[in-house]
Amino acid sequence: MQPAAWEKDKKVRAYFKKKRHTKHLPDCDADAENAVVRQGQKKSVRHILDSAPGLSPSGLKLIDKRPTIDLDLTGGASKPSSTRPASSSPSEGNAPTRESRRQVNSIRQICRAFIRFPHDRDMSLSVPGVAGHNYMTIFKKIKPPIQPYPDAKIFYAQLLWQRLSYDDEMLIIPLSGEWEGGKPSRIYQTHIEWAHWSKAKRTVLRKELEAAQAEAKEAKDKGQQDKAWVFFMGEQDVDNQEIFYVIDYRLICSIMGYITYS
Repeated sequence: MQPAAWEKDKKVRAYFKKKRHTKHLPDCDADAENAVVRQGQKKSVRHILDSAPGLSPSGLKLIDKRPTIDLDLTGGASKPSSTRPASSSPSEGNAPTRESRRQVNSIRQICRAFIRFPHDRDMSLSVPGVAGHNYMTIFKKIKPPIQPYPDAKIFYAQLLWQRLSYDDEMLIIPLSGEWEGGKPSRIYQTHIEWAHWSKAKRTVLRKELEAAQAEAKEAKDKGQQDKAWVFFMGEQDVDNQEIFYVIDYRLICSIMGYITYS
């Protein structure tokens, strides 16, 4: 594999692709995921997803980091050292278990699975605070006309090409909504309250959105069906139904793709 679009002036996000004139062995994993995704666009691949940990997560679990204790360095004293996710692991000597679907710490992989495998949206999914039991019932597209969405869901909508508005307190993401005369008249907006985010996390999200806008324009110029989508978990403003608020960087992402419904 080789890196592509990694140069600083590239408008699309960096990624890896196959080297030209390079033949991969039949059991090589480099193209295995793409092969499953191609199949999943046409038919159910549940028999594969059930034992593929990263392709179709079973749920969302937001893991906060907490201090851990390194007894080797402290001589047995209870002294906090580095931080790591507060999760357990198998004790030494246990037999390895068969890999299966697992929970993830952000919605990105969940949203990617929603796009990739339209014939398997009946697979189980658990998201805290969201009513629903599978991919079909937990996701919700926000549609025109502008309307209330009282139930918590993983919402998604098409990202508009309008310039992003942001400062140190907030990022405003323009999403599709009502159109009039071929132009958006009233649109949904996701307000990202990121004052408490690190500069790095702010930059990553902003660059991701800008790259998605550029990729969407390029796809349209080429006659492709892929669009830029924004997925998020947030609360809708009671007085202004156009606005949703998001505060956690793990609950927002942008993904290029073509969403089909089986």
